[in-house]
Amino acid sequence: MKYVGSKNRFKKEIAPILQNIIDNNNIKSYYEPFVGGCNMIDVIQCEKRVGNDMHTYLIDMWKALQSGWKPPIHITEDEYYKVKNNKNEYSSYYVGLVGFAASYGAKWFGGYARGFKSDGITPRDIPNEGIRNILRQVDKIKDVKFISGDYKEITPIDKLNGWLIYCDPPYKGTTRYSENINHDIFWKWCEKIGKNNIIIVSEYSAPDGWVCIWSKDTTTSLKTDAHSKRTEKLWQYKGVDI
Repeated sequence: MKYVGSKNRFKKEIAPILQNIIDNNNIKSYYEPFVGGCNMIDVIQCEKRVGNDMHTYLIDMWKALQSGWKPPIHITEDEYYKVKNNKNEYSSYYVGLVGFAASYGAKWFGGYARGFKSDGITPRDIPNEGIRNILRQVDKIKDVKFISGDYKEITPIDKLNGWLIYCDPPYKGTTRYSENINHDIFWKWCEKIGKNNIIIVSEYSAPDGWVCIWSKDTTTSLKTDAHSKRTEKLWQYKGVDI
């Protein structure tokens, strides 16, 4: 699923790292507190997979798709704005689909998505493209347990032991697309949960006590100052060895 801040373009590099940690440490449970578009969890192989996101419309959409819901293949601009302006009149999972799949840049109701094919003349049906991409993921996330809530409150830190936890939070200083988080509190939470689990975080930088285990130079438009060169990194808390 196209999703703002998604690591889909780095999946071929990041997913094998996570999978190796699972395989080499005999890990039975994998958790993403910021699961978003499921662009990493859909390829991870683990006995138990859990995905959380504070965006309830998004999670309700994933749950409905798991249960066999067949979404429409096209969303008109008129339908888009009807749903945007009258969310309470529609099912939450349908609102989730419309709000992401039919929006420009997949930003939550950030404007109806339009575009043209390579000839610059033929219109693209971007909402349809988005929905078809989502449907390709459904079989891969059938057994994922989806939950929705604040990452700090929904995760029982004292009960998690021996899990691999992969965090891809809204980056510090980037466009806010899902939830506003206090990054100081976030890193402290990570360090607490990292005492009994292996925790990996995607971010450009990390506090002392974290080790960069992978990096790649890239260009991003998530910064509020438009396109910028950044180095995408994976960080591991020092408290646990891989």
